[in-house]
Amino acid sequence: MGNTNKISVVINTYNAERILEQCLDSVKDAFEIVLCDMYSDDNTVEIAKKHHCKVFYHKRMGIAEPARNYAIDQAKGEWILVLDADEIVTPELWQFLVGYSKQPKANHMACLIPRDTFVFGKRPVKERPTKRFWKAGNCYYPTGEVHQGPVTRIGNDLKVKGKNISLLHYHLSSISDFNEKTERYTDLELERFERKGKGFSLTMLIIRPLFEFIKYYFINGGILNGTHGLIFSVLKGHYKFLQWAKLYEKEFKEKNPDLFY
Repeated sequence: MGNTNKISVVINTYNAERILEQCLDSVKDAFEIVLCDMYSDDNTVEIAKKHHCKVFYHKRMGIAEPARNYAIDQAKGEWILVLDADEIVTPELWQFLVGYSKQPKANHMACLIPRDTFVFGKRPVKERPTKRFWKAGNCYYPTGEVHQGPVTRIGNDLKVKGKNISLLHYHLSSISDFNEKTERYTDLELERFERKGKGFSLTMLIIRPLFEFIKYYFINGGILNGTHGLIFSVLKGHYKFLQWAKLYEKEFKEKNPDLFY
């Protein structure tokens, strides 16, 4: 690895061999790559060691945030770049990050990075920029909730812009993959509902999936991507439907403990 920068790349993994080679190749010039594995049983760790990653282990907890925080704590660089194992950093993005780490904008010690998400090999919709790059110690992930973004301790977040400056996110390889993640994450959403004291709402069961479909299909541009965009938007709406349907099921069973299930 080259030492012309002080960027620590942090990646957490579990059975992440699918495009890990390409992910690691895209940041091969980092000061270090810290990989926190949750005891994979595929070739993830072997690939990481081949790329000279610093490998640490964390017990599997169903969500990535605790492992991410642990991995960040092991990093020695002056700046942190957090990646998923299914993301690739474009050369233009890497060049920008190296330059920014040497001369950051005043009072902006964290960056929101554009992300191009690919589903089944094609980019179906626009995604919001994601906070993945910051001065060491300036951000952390709240634990206990799924899909919680990092919190900035000091200063503002810079929204990065520029041609080809983005993360390429190869999110889902199949509908089966999406359904597996949906089952796992919607179970975790029930825990979040319980912590917040949120009860079932028929209105939310109807409106929330519909809004999610409209957002991804019409607002985020799924309609411009043919069948790919339609399928992805419906799947995103189904995620929200299942989330609220599971809450209904949970409350129904609690109120009717004498029924057979």
